[in-house]
Amino acid sequence: MDSEALASANVMFDFLSETAGATSREDILNSLAKAAHHFGFNCFAISGIPSPSERIDSYFMLNAWPAEWFEHYLSNNYVHADPVINLCRMQDSAFVWSEALRNQELGRCARRIMNEAKEFTINDGYSVPLHTAGGSQAIVTFGADKVDLSKPARGTLHVLAIYAHNALRGLTVQKAHVRNTSALRVTAREREIIQWCAAGKTAVEVASILGRSHRTIQNEISNVQRKLNVVNAAQMIAESYRAGILR
Repeated sequence: MDSEALASANVMFDFLSETAGATSREDILNSLAKAAHHFGFNCFAISGIPSPSERIDSYFMLNAWPAEWFEHYLSNNYVHADPVINLCRMQDSAFVWSEALRNQELGRCARRIMNEAKEFTINDGYSVPLHTAGGSQAIVTFGADKVDLSKPARGTLHVLAIYAHNALRGLTVQKAHVRNTSALRVTAREREIIQWCAAGKTAVEVASILGRSHRTIQNEISNVQRKLNVVNAAQMIAESYRAGILR
């Protein structure tokens, strides 16, 4: 493991260790702020994504945006013209704003939102879309003057974002009993597959390591995702840490 990957791994394990005992939103906010700062981000937010007829105000779970920008965004009800939010509605892979929007044709309001954000030193960002098996949508998004993320850093932030969102949901709905049940339902083989996925292995690589077919491993990964109520590998890994399946 190179130094950059090792540093990213250390940030992840520090965050997981701190938030494992979190009892409040402030605990999660402080831990996420430290991790975000390590990767060069000065602000962030976690929010559900409202339907087209709703405002976003009540959907915010955690807000560490500059106060004036947050108030300006809400007062102008920018959510439905926000190009970052619209991207999150359409995909489940995390993205750097400047990369994802580079070839997009933005409308006048979308351009205004991005330009006004720059007045608060939010020139770029990294966003993680979240889509649950139940159909709800959310976003964890980080803002910065400049984004320069290595592949390990992107992967780490992706997992941390999902973990933080799930931890907040856990605090809100008191799902401790569900977490324990989920952990018990995962078999030893499924846990082994999750561990290999958490180590960065693809389904094809896991199949080769375990001497099984790619289709069999993919089916087992899909089964674990169903048990944990998640829809992709990154969410599976984050929820496995939160539920105590991985430690």
